[in-house]
Amino acid sequence: MITQRERRKNIIAPESNKTRKARDKLLRQWKQQERLITPQALSETIDKIKNWIAANAPHRAKIERTSLRLFDHNENPAPTSRTIQQKVQQLAEVLQAKK
Repeated sequence: MITQRERRKNIIAPESNKTRKARDKLLRQWKQQERLITPQALSETIDKIKNWIAANAPHRAKIERTSLRLFDHNENPAPTSRTIQQKVQQLAEVLQAKK
């Protein structure tokens, strides 16, 4: 008896040389990029980002009216949109009709 996996293998065409070469090239590039990511390189990048932020601090817009907070676990969620309210109402009607 032929399994579904064997059937699927027969349906899918074998990989072409062009596709194989492209995949190999991407894998080589990926490995080369991975070699460039070192703790020292990360530290240098962090320093560059901090310096850029400090250098551009005078150009930042000041926010005076609202206070920004981190995610508050939906204690203060945004109001539900009209579209979602309509969908909820339609769903409630469908559920009521089924009862």
